[in-house]
Amino acid sequence: MLLARMIGLLGPIDMDMLQKGQETHKYFTKEYDLYYINEEANQLEYVIPEESSLEHHLQISDPEFLDFLRYLLEINPERRPTAREALQHPWLSHSYDV
Repeated sequence: MLLARMIGLLGPIDMDMLQKGQETHKYFTKEYDLYYINEEANQLEYVIPEESSLEHHLQISDPEFLDFLRYLLEINPERRPTAREALQHPWLSHSYDV
């Protein structure tokens, strides 16, 4: 489930977003546990996001680049940077020796 992968990689979704979400009930229980309906068994099954990291998936060790990616991938749209804000990130002005 894509939502579980996002949570495992980027961290939990803000409670405020879950409470205000119009579709939250389709993916989260009333206690805000992630679930899906197993159609074969016609049962609700809980999904436990597997924790992971950008470093692991991308196999990159540049901390500034990873910080830039995390900045761009912010789940909460109120905290996610605009394009103008993203262009101000220090990683974009870093000079690398070639």
